[in-house]
Amino acid sequence: MSSRADFVRQRRQEAWAFGRELREGLLAEYQRAYGIETPPAPALIIDELLTDFLKVDLKYDPLPRDIFAQMEWINDRAVVTVNTLGGCIPGVKDPAGVDNVGKWHEAIHIVRDLDVVRVQPQDTLPGFEVPRLIACHRGAESSLTPQVRAREFWAEEAGRAAAVSFPALARSESFQRLCETASRVSGPVPQGFPLLYEAATDIGVNITALVKQLTLEGRIEVGQELGRRTVHVQPSLMKLLDAG
Repeated sequence: MSSRADFVRQRRQEAWAFGRELREGLLAEYQRAYGIETPPAPALIIDELLTDFLKVDLKYDPLPRDIFAQMEWINDRAVVTVNTLGGCIPGVKDPAGVDNVGKWHEAIHIVRDLDVVRVQPQDTLPGFEVPRLIACHRGAESSLTPQVRAREFWAEEAGRAAAVSFPALARSESFQRLCETASRVSGPVPQGFPLLYEAATDIGVNITALVKQLTLEGRIEVGQELGRRTVHVQPSLMKLLDAG
């Protein structure tokens, strides 16, 4: 493996660990606040985690159709705006799931990158406002500076790992059926992709995020046979059942 690939792999793993640590910390606060033992899937309660626990203002407004969401500093508060036109962005088939993963992306920015948007008194002039925001674009990587690319890479990896909760996944009946079927067959799992779709819905994320995370971690291999996508389950995927 090249040194570049090693570097990217290490950064990914560091980002995943950061996202999961943030998620578990917020879920622990949520459990204490509501006196519950098992919290909902974190992607399904991300709105509340943002507003009540990270103290962020959350809005839903139309934004340019190449932006999923953005974070800015308004009236001494961080404000996250989710694009209500997200379903019109090319390639988006599950707007709700994409939004949930995107909000976790913004949660990472809230924790790591507030200094980018926070306006200090010395930054302003009387009568003038300095717009400061982080906009999360689709397919704009080539136009970003190396520093911004690194920041967005981190937020994407950490946010996706936080949203794709393995403990929540292990509680999904569809995921349990996927693993149970995989234990009885060799090769592609029958109905593997439909079961993954259902599992993604169960935990509140889009299928692309779920498949990408599981593939990057070597827990599944995706192929194609007779025009249909297939799922080869790896032994490490079965171990996720222990996370439930």
